[in-house]
Amino acid sequence: MNSRKYTRVFAALTLFLLVAVIAGCGGGSDLSRVKGLSSTAVVDTFFNLAKAGKMEEAGLYVSSSSRNNARAAAKFISGEAGLKQLKKSNLLSLQQVAAQDNYAVVAATLQEQGTLKVSVTPVGLEKVKGEWYIVDLDQIYQNAKYQVLNQLLKDVNLKQR
Repeated sequence: MNSRKYTRVFAALTLFLLVAVIAGCGGGSDLSRVKGLSSTAVVDTFFNLAKAGKMEEAGLYVSSSSRNNARAAAKFISGEAGLKQLKKSNLLSLQQVAAQDNYAVVAATLQEQGTLKVSVTPVGLEKVKGEWYIVDLDQIYQNAKYQVLNQLLKDVNLKQR
């Protein structure tokens, strides 16, 4: 499985979170986000919660702009999500590979369980009020607010070739 597909897996998880918020998956009042995590710890926490099926809790680590994107929800509902694939993957390592202002890119190294397939997927994050949040890739590429993050992702992709 290539890194582009794993990027879609992370994006799909973000989209699933949007669907969960729209559907009102129960009371979120008992849920709380761990404060003060590094960019890599946010991705790790999100991955582990999502893999365990705790999507509402995982949603606490996704930017509000990504959770509120109706277009992203439509994409998830149309079947482009990779939640099943995520559950079949192991997170081998995380490394922050770029950062500027309130944006960072974390490289997530994933392995498909039962295979030797390994890929590196870039994950974009935004720092809001001192806390890191994962940003949906569609938001990064379409929202002018994320121009810096978009450029960081492009720079990282060029370095990997």
